[in-house]
Amino acid sequence: MNPGTLPPVGRCALCGHDRHLSAHRSTLDRLVRNVCTPCYSAATLAEETGHPVDWQQAVTWASDGDLLFWLRGEQ
Repeated sequence: MNPGTLPPVGRCALCGHDRHLSAHRSTLDRLVRNVCTPCYSAATLAEETGHPVDWQQAVTWASDGDLLFWLRGEQ
């Protein structure tokens, strides 16, 4: 990407809004998700605190406590 250019616009893999996207590689499942800037930040913070990035990752990798965390909407 050239300096001063914006990333491509598309549908965020986490929030579903049409925004400028960046690739986020999860440290847990190594999958790349194209996410907007707010979701990129949220995903990074979630992983730094040991929480899953999205529901599918939570179902596959998370403990019962993490699933409860997601169901309560605390993510």
